Amino acid sequence: MEGEPPVYEKEPQFDDPLMYQLYQQVEHTLGIRASPEALVHLKNHLNQSPNLVPQNKASPGSSGDREKYGHIFSSPEALFDLARLLTVHETYFFREQVHFSVLLRELLPGFSALGRPLRICSAATSIGCEAYSIAMVLDYYKQISGLSPFSWEIDAFDIDQDVIETANKGYYRANVFREDGNQWKFLLDRYVSVAEGTYRVDPRLRDHIHFYLHNIMEGLPAQSYDLIFFRNVSIYFSVESRIKVMNILADALIPDGYLMVGISETAGMEHPLLVNCFKAEAFYFQKKATAAENSQQLQPQRIPRIVPKSEDADAKPWKKGLIIEPLHIAELIADDKEARLITEKTLALLAAVPWAIPNPAGTSEREGYGPALDEPGNIINNSEGKRKRSTPEDMVAGLVCMGNELITSLIVLINQGDCFKADPLLVFIEQYDSSAYTHFLRGEYFYLKTKAQDAESSYKMAIRQDKTFWPAFYRLASLAAPGNQIRYVYKIDQALKSIAQGKERGYEVFIGGFSPDYYQRALEKQRNKGLGDHHEHRQERL
Repeated sequence: MEGEPPVYEKEPQFDDPLMYQLYQQVEHTLGIRASPEALVHLKNHLNQSPNLVPQNKASPGSSGDREKYGHIFSSPEALFDLARLLTVHETYFFREQVHFSVLLRELLPGFSALGRPLRICSAATSIGCEAYSIAMVLDYYKQISGLSPFSWEIDAFDIDQDVIETANKGYYRANVFREDGNQWKFLLDRYVSVAEGTYRVDPRLRDHIHFYLHNIMEGLPAQSYDLIFFRNVSIYFSVESRIKVMNILADALIPDGYLMVGISETAGMEHPLLVNCFKAEAFYFQKKATAAENSQQLQPQRIPRIVPKSEDADAKPWKKGLIIEPLHIAELIADDKEARLITEKTLALLAAVPWAIPNPAGTSEREGYGPALDEPGNIINNSEGKRKRSTPEDMVAGLVCMGNELITSLIVLINQGDCFKADPLLVFIEQYDSSAYTHFLRGEYFYLKTKAQDAESSYKMAIRQDKTFWPAFYRLASLAAPGNQIRYVYKIDQALKSIAQGKERGYEVFIGGFSPDYYQRALEKQRNKGLGDHHEHRQERL
């Protein structure tokens, strides 16, 4: 079960009591917090399916109507069927391919030394592309490493019986092979054969995989896993359901085991027994071995349950990362003289700070946002209003609180073409922020240095963080090669769609300051030219 719909944290309001009852039951049983639009679709489906819902003449919302739907509420099988109407089963081989790089290069050398079969889980596997992709990497590693005793088992489940049947058969169409997985084409060529437009996965891989129908909300099997893939699924869940699932996943991992979640989900997934790892440009989680042992002694359930976190009154907001507000940045940059002064002050502060300090901890605060800096090396004492010499930690903390000013300064330097000053500022920002804004500005830095491939990689990282961040789509469209007209026009269409979604968010400040309409017109002009060139090329061939 995969896809990228919006996350609905607030409970929607329903005029129809029956729909509210169905909404609650779906969330309780499947963990899915359905959007109002999805429930309208579900209601229409129920009304048009007499075989699913016995018809009677009871008025909507009456006890008779509730009895009519009673067997759906009490039947997990029926709810599983309904779940497919509330989720999107978009998946493909080697989706978010960086995770498979981590598996091959970072994890498998350690796993192979265990001297026992490797146990892996592909949770919410959909039609099985993820499970087969994992199996291809494992089998390939076994062959290149010469580890004949190396073996593995993969449990792969989903709540939809139809997709499990597809996974068991191992036959696919061309739409499950995307650009995102091109890095692994050499494995697809090795393990996938094609005949008459149908692609078949090597059946030998199937011998290592157990596909079955299961609901993650009911927990995972008793056996522990070395690695769990649970990607692009929690986006459907409410906060409460997400917490429950994180407990389940942590409980199912062995000490030092690993958890892979979707690239866009990393920030919203946390657990006291899971530590964040970063290698090969990917975030993932590892279970703490010592904490797991201690929790066995302290609690009979082995894994401490977690609850929604309340805001810590003593927490310092600057520790949570940069505050970046595009509309505020636009105001700062609108005054060219003021923007230059901000840039000069920011660079002076940066020059006075040993900025490579990881995890700074300021000791003085200004309204809870860290120390107040007025000149390099000076800090304002809140209680007396006096200046005192600040520590390096104070100074770093003060800079971290200047999110808008930092980004303003970086944009000014990039617009000036000053790579020498932009690079250390960008490195500092990257220590405290991994949002689409920072990835995009790293791309702009590479773009300025005419490193097109590196720039393109950074723009793609920005897109993974925010699908509405249209400046990154615009740059990718600009970098696209017009030789492949179909791909060229496709990228332009993606950029146009992104502009339509993010028009009102002030993102234009990152890419020159012209209105989104300006970039939209430029893209439409490129698109028309691309289509015209494609038509002329076809006419010449004919």
